[in-house]
Amino acid sequence: MPPSPPLDALAALLLDEVARRAPSGLAALAARGAAPEAEPSAELLALLDANRASLRSWLAENLAPAAPGAGFAADPAGWLAARVAAALLTWNQFLPLSGDRLAALAALHARALSAAADALAATAGATALGAALRPVATRYRQELSAFTAALAAPGGPALREVVSAEYTAALQLRILGLDAGSLPEPILDLGCGQEARLVAALRAMGKDARGVDRLAAPAPGVVSGDWLDVPLPPSTFGTVLSHLGFSLHFLHHHLRTGDEARRYAHRYMAILRAVRTGGLFAYAPGLPFVEQHLDPAAWRVERSAVPLPAGPDPLLAGAASAALPWYACRVWRRR
Repeated sequence: MPPSPPLDALAALLLDEVARRAPSGLAALAARGAAPEAEPSAELLALLDANRASLRSWLAENLAPAAPGAGFAADPAGWLAARVAAALLTWNQFLPLSGDRLAALAALHARALSAAADALAATAGATALGAALRPVATRYRQELSAFTAALAAPGGPALREVVSAEYTAALQLRILGLDAGSLPEPILDLGCGQEARLVAALRAMGKDARGVDRLAAPAPGVVSGDWLDVPLPPSTFGTVLSHLGFSLHFLHHHLRTGDEARRYAHRYMAILRAVRTGGLFAYAPGLPFVEQHLDPAAWRVERSAVPLPAGPDPLLAGAASAALPWYACRVWRRR
């Protein structure tokens, strides 16, 4: 039985390799040509060369079947894919990176790791290994470029960078028009962000608060997941909220072609059903094209304006802003 490979060091070096070769943006990544890649760093080559047998054994055991969420040691392809997906989402939060697409990204990384294992078996010495890994890196880059380009399907997001940020708990509550002390529990933050700041603040107050986000880091009450897939049992939550999250993505797809807006419409109603009588779903921006169809006997809709800062962005001034729902909405369940 070969000794265990130094997986923590390997994971760090692989992420360094990806970061070292990362282009300046999504469009640049999608347009990368077929020029050959340079070989891996000397530090990575030395680690691979010194641990050939244990790394080959480990990869053979853990590349298939996949074990989503199990970490680098048990699911190296899925672990790497999740971190690449997170990097892509920091460029554009609207990218459709969940479900089948995330599985395809994991499969892409599994192919690269499998090819690396073959190189370990077929060579001797760091120099030969580096030469064998160079085309592996090139194929990986080409596949990742093609994967990224395919994300801009008709009706999907443009391959450009979109501003996104983490916001303080106080700001989120103020925009949503909510008083933290009076929120019905339990509370679910859909799209809580990587740091889950609002969830942490509410839990510090003694509230039963939970969060879901594709980029969520491990934390009490917080899970990594997609708001289109996370279970929402009927009449479960006192409050569901989402600041520049679910409704922003719903609006994004509503203004584009394709069927994704239909999925969001079904999910919107599932969220409402997940709220208990007397509870609410609070979000910003508003969704007037849905809110106007809610039965007033079952739902009470409140809206509050969200002041816009002055700025050079044409969406923040003039006729363009008048056409967009710059308000917060609170939908209360009557029965």
